[in-house]
Amino acid sequence: MTSHPVPDTSNPPCTEADIRILVDSFYGRVRKDAELGPIFEDHVDDWDGHLAMLSDFWSALLLGTRRFKGAPVPRHAALPDLNWPLFERWLALFRQTTADMGVEALKQAADPMAERIAAKLWNVYQAQADTPAPPSSLPAGLVRYGESPLFTPENLPEKLKTAHTTKAGTWGLLRVHAGIVQFLVDAPPYAQAIVTAGKTVVIEPEVPHHVEFALPGSFRIEFHRKEQAG
Repeated sequence: MTSHPVPDTSNPPCTEADIRILVDSFYGRVRKDAELGPIFEDHVDDWDGHLAMLSDFWSALLLGTRRFKGAPVPRHAALPDLNWPLFERWLALFRQTTADMGVEALKQAADPMAERIAAKLWNVYQAQADTPAPPSSLPAGLVRYGESPLFTPENLPEKLKTAHTTKAGTWGLLRVHAGIVQFLVDAPPYAQAIVTAGKTVVIEPEVPHHVEFALPGSFRIEFHRKEQAG
């Protein structure tokens, strides 16, 4: 299972009945979706059993129960011909489902979890396919000397949406505060990363790159350089 915050069982965001409604409603939409439906139908033989397992999975995440026994990451990583837009579609249907349920505490807890799940599965899928990924932590010997404004979809400069570079000797650490950011390197080996809230990606000096919001949110870039001797 992917890593998630331990739920506060003293103040649960929902009930077991809410979780079953979420799972049934969401996968009802998935099965009818023109893009996702055929993929799931090709790989799920027992929908009753699958929905019960998924209810246990979400119960573990949201309520801290221990019924779920499984390893979803390897199974999903083994699927052929996946791409990030399919994960975006999965997330859109999930958020639509939680919004329609009208249980705000459930939505606030489950939506970020779904974002982290999608990003984790996609990043693992890329790793399995030997797709290059940029580093997530800075090398030793750097000092922070500045930072950008907090960027959102509303104020993200057009320059950052197209290929650009940092200046010589400047490292960036892009830190996502909310939503999902897609970071793409625009020069060989054309690495990319899906970065969720609380995660980071390194921007190396003079390497062409650009960013896109995969889901609305916010991020900031911290600027670092080598520590000066003396």
